[in-house]
Amino acid sequence: MIKLESDISNESIINIANLSPAYVFDFENISNTVKTIISSGHRRIPVVSKNNNLVGILTYMDILDALLRGLTRNTQVSTFMTREVIFCESTEDIKFVLQKLKLSRRGGLPVVKNMKLIGMVSERDFIRILLNQYFDIPVGRVMTHKPFFITPNTSILNCMKTMVNTHYRRLPIVSGKEVIGIVTGLDVLQFINETNYNLTRLNENVESIMSTPVKYVTEHDDVSDAIRIMLENNIGGLPVINEENMLKGIITERDIIELI
Repeated sequence: MIKLESDISNESIINIANLSPAYVFDFENISNTVKTIISSGHRRIPVVSKNNNLVGILTYMDILDALLRGLTRNTQVSTFMTREVIFCESTEDIKFVLQKLKLSRRGGLPVVKNMKLIGMVSERDFIRILLNQYFDIPVGRVMTHKPFFITPNTSILNCMKTMVNTHYRRLPIVSGKEVIGIVTGLDVLQFINETNYNLTRLNENVESIMSTPVKYVTEHDDVSDAIRIMLENNIGGLPVINEENMLKGIITERDIIELI
């Protein structure tokens, strides 16, 4: 297990939260929300009312699911956003919010004061606290073994369906036995936006939107190496490969959070 230093864990959550969070209003549509997600790079967006009260939350997976169900770019987010939002108060300490994040299995929580949105805290904010620490914990001990993957000739549509059905935010792309790329839900959403919601383009191969070269770790690397690579490259997960570039697992921010 990784322990947060006591003087840090007792500090207010606003000391590590993003106090200039991206958000959308409840009357905005999918198209505007997608632009906000892409410009901010955040996968989880709070939804507020006109007076800045927190009324909902959306992830890019919610939007991908909505598009698969036939909703259009003009659909208001209030029609499908999550209304029962798990949030934290600005007065709560880091240790308490961490436990709330772990128990709720959310990737991030809005920070509110008198129910008005003032910030957002994510798994990455907690992991950032651990940068430059060495843990003597090999990646292989905490990674997800035998992760789901797709091939480069998988259509973007089938990739999108797989993500929505499995709730995996990123999928390694394997050709033969080698990892040649990785694709995230944000990559899919960006493609949809760039092609002006021409959903027939989703029949194209996922190879055209995958990220390469792939940032990775081995199962013998320390968890601290994974943290450093994730933070340096602003990514939430890494394939774990062996000497032959074969996929052995995947390690994500969630896996590291569970260690704290």
